Amino acid sequence: MSPWIIIVILGACAIAYALIMPKKDKSQEHGNQLVQEMESTLEHYMTEMENDNDALIQRVAEMKGEATAADQRMQLQLEEMQQRLEQLEQSKTVEPNSVSHLSTAHSTNGLQAQGLVESVRVEAAESIAELENQPHDQATPTVGESIKVRYAELFNLYAEGKSIDAITKQTGIQRGEVQLILQLAEREES
Repeated sequence: MSPWIIIVILGACAIAYALIMPKKDKSQEHGNQLVQEMESTLEHYMTEMENDNDALIQRVAEMKGEATAADQRMQLQLEEMQQRLEQLEQSKTVEPNSVSHLSTAHSTNGLQAQGLVESVRVEAAESIAELENQPHDQATPTVGESIKVRYAELFNLYAEGKSIDAITKQTGIQRGEVQLILQLAEREES
């Protein structure tokens, strides 16, 4: 090969290398920029985590203080209750006559309660007797008829092909209750 072809080839290689070289620098700069952005993002995240941890530590300290205060209040109440108990025990030993007076008052209240229970029993027995003495001229409807008579509007809407939700809105009866009534009517018919 002639020397001028070698020089041209070497020159072309040098030019190609020169063109490629800045591209590598740009990609490295881009990579460095990306690394710097990630570092700044991580630093920001770490700062937020530190702030959150500090707030959490402060809240735990507050809760510990509140728990300590509550324990102190409970301790004071316990001491007061113990003092009251001791006073009651002392007054119990001092006044045995007042205890007998209280027991008679409780027995009087017990007698009044028994009288009230007896009067309720008598009234219930009278109302049962009245119901038994009423004439049975009216034929008692069967269970299936009483359901259909009682919920006539519901069955009319169902017969018209209305949905359960529509029946619920029109009658004001809850959905589950409508379904139960329809199921009971179907069982009675079969």
